[in-house]
Amino acid sequence: MRALTRAICLALALAGCGSPEPVDEADKALFLRVADLAGLGVRYTDPEASETFTKTKQLDGSYELTYTFQSAAGQPPLYLNGNITVDVKPSGAVASEGARKIGLLIGFTKNGIEERELPGMRVGNLSLLVKDEAPIGNVFTVRDGGKSYMVVLAGLYLKDPATWEKLMAPKLEQLSRYSTARP
Repeated sequence: MRALTRAICLALALAGCGSPEPVDEADKALFLRVADLAGLGVRYTDPEASETFTKTKQLDGSYELTYTFQSAAGQPPLYLNGNITVDVKPSGAVASEGARKIGLLIGFTKNGIEERELPGMRVGNLSLLVKDEAPIGNVFTVRDGGKSYMVVLAGLYLKDPATWEKLMAPKLEQLSRYSTARP
């Protein structure tokens, strides 16, 4: 799981620097969070204590939002990371998504993790993460205009695209309406 954490950090470093912004409830609502996995039997004591959120305004006016959950010591290992980029132009979303995927690919390859696409998604792309032929997690990516969204899950995996789509549907609906402009 540490290898996966390093891969995520590398991908985020490739995304650039900017100034931190406050994270509000509308920002948090975009993310697939540990509490959303309760229907799959995933439950942690006080999961909010192990969650972090960031929102950064980049020099070009785009925004990067992140969510990370790392289970506490003594609890079943689980890592959940969400990364959303809201670019000024749709072409920026393509570039942001590509940079994150390259960073992950480098980290995965270095640590013997293979990404295998799962067919059947109606929206976005879902991959199974495999190490030594054993599934260890998922990567989900989707782009909506100038917005790109990536979720990395390790310690739990889903092979059924319909289950993943059910989890992500409310988040993707919120993403389609989301704006960084606040009243």
